[in-house]
Amino acid sequence: MNHIGPVRSPAAAGLGTVTARLRDGGTALLRPLGPGESAALLEVFEAMSLPARALRYFSGFPRMPAAMLAALSDVDGDRHLAWLATVDGKAAGIARVVRVPGSPTTAELAFEVVDAQHGRGLATLLVDAVTTAASARGIRMLEATVLPENGASRRLLDRLGLRGRVSDGLLELSGPLRLLDPSVIDRAAVVQMTCDNSSREALDIG
Repeated sequence: MNHIGPVRSPAAAGLGTVTARLRDGGTALLRPLGPGESAALLEVFEAMSLPARALRYFSGFPRMPAAMLAALSDVDGDRHLAWLATVDGKAAGIARVVRVPGSPTTAELAFEVVDAQHGRGLATLLVDAVTTAASARGIRMLEATVLPENGASRRLLDRLGLRGRVSDGLLELSGPLRLLDPSVIDRAAVVQMTCDNSSREALDIG
């Protein structure tokens, strides 16, 4: 399945979060990140080890630079969409898509999960949510850049069908937006939340 269809059920509409099951049976709550919501970004960043930061940002920053924080919190739900996962009340991971300038149906995908939650399938939940929302917003192509040694991210991106090559020490991937199959989230709820945070006319939901 490449793109989502009409919304058939309001699911978790109005509840503010989508509940998802982790690989080990635990629970994560997913929701869109709000414009300027920097506290959650910093909470996730600070719970990542220096090696994990280096895999995500290609540099093990001891602190998030102010310019990067401003760019990552510049979320508007259309040009820049981001979804946050919380586990046990703590920010645990973020996935985002940002439209490529000059190519409005193409977006760059990125995601990170705090060290304490590695191995529980949280990145898969987040990527499923943000690509579902991206599809509803009319995004049709994805790009991603990772370090070649980032095996976990590479395996997840491979499941999305993204392919590419190494250039200047980075693996640059791209491909049509293909939703995970089977889904690991309540897609109807994610689309409903995307509707609730956007004008329906801007959505591609059938």
